[in-house]
Amino acid sequence: MKISRARMIALLAAGFLSCLGCGKSDKIPPAGEINGVVVDIPKLTVAFANASPEAQTAVTQIGLDIRYKKYEDALMSLDKRLNDPSTTEDQKKVVNQVIDEVKKLAGSTQAPAQ
Repeated sequence: MKISRARMIALLAAGFLSCLGCGKSDKIPPAGEINGVVVDIPKLTVAFANASPEAQTAVTQIGLDIRYKKYEDALMSLDKRLNDPSTTEDQKKVVNQVIDEVKKLAGSTQAPAQ
């Protein structure tokens, strides 16, 4: 069985390209900056990656609340995550960090009193 040079190159290229997507990335996307305040929503998402579906849904909603400037709703949801008995200590640390960031964000966007 004779394989032409072009076929051999094509097979090698296909094998090489198929291996490019095999690696798992453990990198966390960078935190987003909103109004000069860095809010680490990706870290929160990663912390709850193995949590219950309800907790994951809540974390997704928290990200949306922050994105759409519903800081009070986000803080209430974060408080629920913090007080949930199924939340681990590592998750609580991340939740506390995000609470501090959202509080800074809420304070930076308040309109000045007239």
